[in-house]
Amino acid sequence: MKAVVLAAGLGKRMRSLTKDKPKALVELNGKPLLQHVLESLEKAGVKEVLIVVGFKGRLVRKKFGKQFGKIKLSYVTQRIPMGTAHAVLKARGKVKGRFLVGSCDVVVEPGLWKRLWAKKGFDAVVALRPEKNPEKFGVALVKGKKLMQLVEKPGRKIGSDLVNAGAYSFSQKIFPALVETRVSRRGEFEITDSINILAAGEKTGFVEYRGKCLDIGSREDLKNAKEKK
Repeated sequence: MKAVVLAAGLGKRMRSLTKDKPKALVELNGKPLLQHVLESLEKAGVKEVLIVVGFKGRLVRKKFGKQFGKIKLSYVTQRIPMGTAHAVLKARGKVKGRFLVGSCDVVVEPGLWKRLWAKKGFDAVVALRPEKNPEKFGVALVKGKKLMQLVEKPGRKIGSDLVNAGAYSFSQKIFPALVETRVSRRGEFEITDSINILAAGEKTGFVEYRGKCLDIGSREDLKNAKEKK
């Protein structure tokens, strides 16, 4: 198994903690966020990880080097933070076949990576988790075994309590979809829009996940994660 981990974000909502270091190196219970993600991937059996770095990426390279346990590490730089789709596009030509995608600030259990990898027959497989207030997240509309659409923060209930958990499996078909992706209202190229392009052709599946998911986008999230980890 191989994976791409997005670690180029500026961590704007953690600014006091990310002034001099990237979000990937912000610590959760004594370990960098990225280390928690790599540990999960290693336990899942992943052997190669490409890390997309950005702001102060040299610090990430220095910290983790070329090897993490049994995982071979390599790096690519997203020099301008233009969104998650743009970040994954940086992996084009550097990963072959199917690959997993995660973020340095989303920690999930190893079993989820295994399930994403095992799900066959789709060009994209998205991890979905149930949420009490789904309208505040990327809501997933599903039909049978297929993911039909991801609706970003609709602000109202739209008939589904499943939301995007931020963990994926992609075939090489994701790259044309990434190229086709247009800038969003937030001024970024977003992976959810790329997934919707594949979903329109009924090429997107999902796995429902009810395990631990630490989505750490702010200092408050970090505080809550420390209590759960």
